[in-house]
Amino acid sequence: MARVRARLSTVISLATLLAATACSSPLTPSKPDELVIGADLELSGAYAEMGSAFERALRLRVEQLNATGDRPIRIVYRDNRSDKSLSQSNIAALAADSEISAIITGACGECALASAAAVTQKSIPLLSLAGASELADTDKAGRFVFKVGPNAKDGAAALVAQLSSTGVKKVALITTNDQYGDDGEAALRDALKNAKIDLQTTREVSVTATEFSQTVTSAVSEKPDALIAWTGASVAGEIAVDARNTGFEGKLLFDTGAGGDLFFNKATANAAEGAMMAFPQTMVIDEVIATNPAKSFRQQWFRDYTASYGGYSGYASYAADALELLVEAANRSGSTSRSSLRDTLDFLQIDGFTGPLSFRPDDHSAVMPQTLTLLVVRGGRWRLAS
Repeated sequence: MARVRARLSTVISLATLLAATACSSPLTPSKPDELVIGADLELSGAYAEMGSAFERALRLRVEQLNATGDRPIRIVYRDNRSDKSLSQSNIAALAADSEISAIITGACGECALASAAAVTQKSIPLLSLAGASELADTDKAGRFVFKVGPNAKDGAAALVAQLSSTGVKKVALITTNDQYGDDGEAALRDALKNAKIDLQTTREVSVTATEFSQTVTSAVSEKPDALIAWTGASVAGEIAVDARNTGFEGKLLFDTGAGGDLFFNKATANAAEGAMMAFPQTMVIDEVIATNPAKSFRQQWFRDYTASYGGYSGYASYAADALELLVEAANRSGSTSRSSLRDTLDFLQIDGFTGPLSFRPDDHSAVMPQTLTLLVVRGGRWRLAS
């Protein structure tokens, strides 16, 4: 009986040892490391319209990925209140947190540029959703700053091509008084000059302004054939209303910054009827026949965002794409380390929510020119122009 007990004890011990060995075996798949991302966004203040859309997109996409993917994802949010100094402080704090592998920043290009040295020092990749051109220039912003926002030269080229095709000869321009507006004016000057279209007047409006009638009246005083608003969505809508109130009957064109909500309120819709904008097709993907998996993917995103928040915002796809790029970089490299993410991003190409996205070591702008298409305001909403 003692021998039986001894043998039984030995068998149990061996079974326990084998079970423990199996649990710790390298052949047993382990769950990928959590990917923690810092997000410095304009959740209040002058850029809150964009920042809030970015936050909603990130929260929705994190929820979707955590429900279906193996790698857990968490975002640490900070509100910079559209203030450059607070943004720099937020970014520095996020970069100093060793748990955080990467940072996503919002609409303020100056904020991201001002933090380039800090993120380089901490060797943490930063993906900005702003349109500032310098963010994509590795000589100016460094190797750790990437851009997942619209490009001024691409938007300008698309708008000027439309103006040329309709015989426009004289143009007035209103921009915001920030880096986004400065980039837009520079890009438009070059494109208009090459197209032999006269830029008659340029005017600036503050990003915190609430009244635009005097600026608009001055801009259209020389009776241009077209008025371009290089501003955010709400400001572009006010400019459209004020322009029509002056009796201006020329063409209205908006840059990608005006790609906010899909639908307009009644007053703005009437004034903006016929206005055109160069913007990613995802904004109106409900009008597109899904002929490939990428378009089906974008249509599902459009439906999910609309169902979650009661309407679609054109800004949303940029934020979702920034997250998608980081998740893809982590999955391809098999690591959430800052250096691995940065090195993988340098050569990363994906089909995103905005369109085809591609980084190169010498060009850190992800959004490609072919993502843009012409949209037009018809019946109170954005629609495909063609």
